[in-house]
Formats: sequence, structure tokens, C-alpha cells
Amino acid sequence: TAAGADPSADAMGTTGRNLALGLMMASGFAALGYQIVWTQQSALWLGHELAAVLAVVAGFFGGLAVGAFALGARIERSASPAGWYAACEIATGAWAVALTQLMAPAADIMRALTGATPSPGWQWTVAFCGTLLLLMPATAAMGATLPAMERVIARTRSRSHAVAWLYAGNTFGALVGVLGTALWLVPRFGLTLSAWVCACL
Repeated sequence: TAAGADPSADAMGTTGRNLALGLMMASGFAALGYQIVWTQQSALWLGHELAAVLAVVAGFFGGLAVGAFALGARIERSASPAGWYAACEIATGAWAVALTQLMAPAADIMRALTGATPSPGWQWTVAFCGTLLLLMPATAAMGATLPAMERVIARTRSRSHAVAWLYAGNTFGALVGVLGTALWLVPRFGLTLSAWVCACL
């Protein structure tokens, strides 16, 4: 033990760190799985998959930024970062399940807003703003999960090493999520069930 270190500070232990790593891998898989599903669903009202990819990616990362910015400071001050982490993951999964029912009505509303012959500027405005608002509850909650997990491990003696592993695990999970969802989940089970699988993760 390093001089002056509190032996109880590393309370998570190896099992706890492995659990945190597993959670971040599952979270990364689910996040990119959602992105694949939402892109396919968004193509229904945007009329083109390229437009759907751009709108969902913009909405996705916009929501992540909003969540990290809006909730990061509150999580930093919280005495219960694990509770924040759990709440954010539950909110993400719950909204992803809700979207399986909300996407079709949202598509009707957006098509009505754009009209039969919209100008390119208006169509893109509706596409980007509508997608951002539709995905915001889930993506903002996602954006707060990593700050929360960082706070959970903040008292460990190897914090910087642990955070690096969390980032690596989350990124690896995202890679597997993209490939697994696009090449296996969606073709085999369809969009709705794929969203449920990601929500369960």
C-alpha cells in the first residue's frame, strides 16, 4: 500500500472493477445498437438512409453532450453516483422501449410538418430538430453514464488506469454493438426486438 493510502479506498476491488468494465461494455453495445435501430426507423420519415444516418448521429451526439453538460456537475457533487448511473441506464432503456411505439406517430407528425414538396432547408430542419428532440431523453441519459461511473471509481487508488479501461471497454462494446446489431440482431429479429435486446442490456 502506498504511504498514506487508505486500504479501504480501493473498496471496489477486482470484482467491482470487472463488473464496472462489463457494465460499460454492455452499455457501449446497447448505445450503438440503438443507433443502428433508430437510423433504420428514422429512414421511414426521412425517406433516405443517408439522411437518417446524419440526423441520428447528430441527435445522438447532441444528446450525449447535453446529458454530460447538464448532469455532470450534479453527479460530481452527489454522494450516490452509483444511483445516478443506475437511473441513467434505466431511463435510457425505458425510453428506447417507448420509442418502439412512438416512432411511427412521430414519423407521421414529421411528414405532416414537411409537407409533400418541402424545400431542402425546411426538410433538413425538421429532420434534425425532430430527431434530436425524439432521441434526447435516451441520449442525454447516456451522456451522463460515464461521468457517473467515473465518480463510482473515484476513490480507487488506480483511478486513471480504471477510467482508461472504462473508456476502452465502452468503445469495444460499441464496436461489437455496431457489428452485432447490423449483421445479426436486426436481420434475424427485426427492429423492435433488437431495441428490446439493447434495452435489456
